[in-house]
Amino acid sequence: MKWGRQLVGIALLCGLLLSACSSEEGRTAAPAQAPAVQDYAETTADAGQTLTVVAPSEANKVNQDAGKYKIQTKLTEFQLLSETQGIAWGLTRNELRMYLTEDNGRTWVNISPSANVQFPANPRYGKDIYFTDPKHGWIVRDPSGMSETIVLHTSDGGEYWDISSIPQKNKVSAIHFDSARHGWLMTTEEASTGKELKVLYRTDDGGAIWNVVMENTVYDPGKSDTGSPIPHLGYTVGINFKDLKNGYAMIQELGEPKLYRTKDGGKKWIAGPAFFDREKLKPCISYAAGNLQFFGTQKDGWIPIGCKLGDSTKYNGYFTKDGGETWNFANFGLPASEGLNQSLRPAFINANEGWALVGSTLYHTVDQGKTWAAIPENEALKEKLQEYPEVVKLQFSSPKVGWLLIGNSEQRSSRLLQTTDGGATWRVL
Repeated sequence: MKWGRQLVGIALLCGLLLSACSSEEGRTAAPAQAPAVQDYAETTADAGQTLTVVAPSEANKVNQDAGKYKIQTKLTEFQLLSETQGIAWGLTRNELRMYLTEDNGRTWVNISPSANVQFPANPRYGKDIYFTDPKHGWIVRDPSGMSETIVLHTSDGGEYWDISSIPQKNKVSAIHFDSARHGWLMTTEEASTGKELKVLYRTDDGGAIWNVVMENTVYDPGKSDTGSPIPHLGYTVGINFKDLKNGYAMIQELGEPKLYRTKDGGKKWIAGPAFFDREKLKPCISYAAGNLQFFGTQKDGWIPIGCKLGDSTKYNGYFTKDGGETWNFANFGLPASEGLNQSLRPAFINANEGWALVGSTLYHTVDQGKTWAAIPENEALKEKLQEYPEVVKLQFSSPKVGWLLIGNSEQRSSRLLQTTDGGATWRVL
């Protein structure tokens, strides 16, 4: 792929990646694999979590010790891609360290991009990172301290990362792909209190070229019935596209969540369908909305809504069975979460089955949150939560398999845990 098609601002990116460019134009290789069977720490201040890393060529070999080595690293987020596959990452001296497992965490492949691409803050999934499968992934580097937004893309599981850029300095607020070729990226800039300029980019070639499909500098509320850009009012929570044409944007407007919908790939948007009802969430002081999530066939989906009251948050949900046309409120009846973990949302794998961690108690539902059963307390999990009291993320990929990332900011450390029995027992990956 030629530079002229991939890059805007070629001089900047060449300087940034000069020492990392491979012989193929516009690509950077992942860091070289370390020698076999050696231990080392990625940071001196944090012993970190120990991962067994293998070279890509060894990843699918059974009982193969050649090429394996161990690292210690602090993980800051993860994303399950299937029951056996997932990615986990963290920052070490502003370098993104990313790892992929395809065997339930027994071994990992280093899929980090070039260390020359520095990250000022921890990337977040759905905002800075997105994968459609273990082969195809995207990483966005915000333009902080630079003149362009850099987008890295791999189509071979992180062995190489292609580079493109967007010539703007606004922060990235959301990214979503509905396939390996079609994706959308939202950038925003605060215009005034409670308002932001929103620009939506779209790629139809896997991330090599990004074109503007919407910018709300010309928003005209009089055209809202037929569609227009998303208005200035409100902050972007996330975007989700079911297919090439149909998508949603979750916006926090005047403190309340609101959906906008497009039927032409992101060019024009209309408000709705309406789903939020303040009367169902009394006496909340404020609301914390998550992005819309679809399951399976894209018909069933849900939106988590947190009711905040002081230092506690109680989550409920809105569910759809018709692709977002109509929504039903589900009062979960869960205890409120307090303190460090009050923003931790329940995790659903379909419209009925989900889990919620409140304190050190894990709850499970199979009826869309109408009833929740407390899973008998696991001593190992309880001890880990005392040592690492900050819960970063909870996610399940099936009724049996789930991951939990916990951390301790004072010790600058974290641990990634896994369950293979629906949350009854947990182990450190």
